[in-house]
Amino acid sequence: IERVDVGFAMAMAQMAMKTPAKRFAAAVVGDLHLSPKRMDLFHQGRKQLRDCLEQEKQAEGARTHVFQLGDLGAGDARPGTTQCFQLARHFMEGFETEWKLVTGNHDLEGFEDFDSDEANLIGWKEVFQQEHHWVEDIGPAVCIGLSTTRFREAEYSSHEVYVDEMQRKWFLEQLQVYKDRPVFVFTHAPPLGSGIKVLDELHVKNRCAWLNHSENPRQFIETVARHPQIKLWFSGHFHLSHNYRESIGVYGNCAFVQVGVMGDCSRDGFRQSRMVAGDEDGYELYTVDHGTGEIRLDMRHEYADGLPVPNVLLPEEEILCDPSKGWLCAESSCLIDEDEAITHHWLDAGFQCLLSIQDNMIVEYDALTQAPVGIVCTDLAGREVRWVDLHGCELPLENGYAAVALELYGKDGVERVERNRSGGFCRVFQTNKYHRWLNSQTVDVGKTTKVALQ
Repeated sequence: IERVDVGFAMAMAQMAMKTPAKRFAAAVVGDLHLSPKRMDLFHQGRKQLRDCLEQEKQAEGARTHVFQLGDLGAGDARPGTTQCFQLARHFMEGFETEWKLVTGNHDLEGFEDFDSDEANLIGWKEVFQQEHHWVEDIGPAVCIGLSTTRFREAEYSSHEVYVDEMQRKWFLEQLQVYKDRPVFVFTHAPPLGSGIKVLDELHVKNRCAWLNHSENPRQFIETVARHPQIKLWFSGHFHLSHNYRESIGVYGNCAFVQVGVMGDCSRDGFRQSRMVAGDEDGYELYTVDHGTGEIRLDMRHEYADGLPVPNVLLPEEEILCDPSKGWLCAESSCLIDEDEAITHHWLDAGFQCLLSIQDNMIVEYDALTQAPVGIVCTDLAGREVRWVDLHGCELPLENGYAAVALELYGKDGVERVERNRSGGFCRVFQTNKYHRWLNSQTVDVGKTTKVALQ
């Protein structure tokens, strides 16, 4: 019988416990909108990210990855076409490391090449040789990607990022499989309730801000609440930089991370990507600024500490706007005195719906997630607001739950807004882009040189 030296075995076990955990480093690239005329910007950005990953690899022995969040082509690249996908594949291969993508809304508008969303998605998969939903094990964590699957078939805005039922069921199955592993999620748009900065006058107005915005958008934040292993959730879509307090939102155990753009389609002038690096104990989250070439630590979190708290390691002078503002503002319009903060006059409409009269607009909020979900009125123009019941009688403002309509009245008459089928009052401002294209006999989408980026 072979004898075992118990003391030696214990010493080896203790040494193993002190061995540095396996490390990972991943670049996260937001909306690309590659333009053949401006590839210099993308080559510069790719080199900066490659250098960051190589540094982690050389210094820490990290395994490297790149994750891209969809919306691959600008107008001159013919978004959603095979040509655009091939351009993007060639660009991604230049990272010279493992990479995965999810689809964005513009990746399914290849009208010239494909006559259905299903065919468009198949064309995407054939070029990239991957599924549109995937699991990537990066060692200390598991990454899960989910994609939008409809553009032509959207009931309203084609730019809504919609994760279909098959993917949603698959996602829950994966969360069960990896219930004891940290999980990072990658989608083109963020979930409702993520707390990330959004543009009310664009994405909220057109109801394409959140995942499945028009169809039970709360389901994703509810999934996060039930699955504490979800630690990070990355999204793009808004073309905003990381220089806002709400560039990182926290709900439960999960930090929701806004990812900017590498090219020149930024809405606030900054070109930025993310890098996340870490081990089995936690992670560090960085901004890579493509304009300056600088790397900034934005958040550090160890899982043992409990709930994540964004360090707001952002230097104060780099924060662009006051967190109370629900829309984009320039640095010059930052609020200095609390008395100048935007005011909300709230109306409780019942059905978990709140209306906010703010900045001459009426914005609808979801009461549970405290997130804006739509616009009721874009310009009050001095008009008064009143509730009316089924019989057309005016109700006290505190009795909004009993109202069937909202009326805006002024010297030029009365505008009536009926409750919608969701129980709220937000209106449809943008119809399906594909339907508009079909109805137009003069628009050649394949040769359009400018695309409205949403």
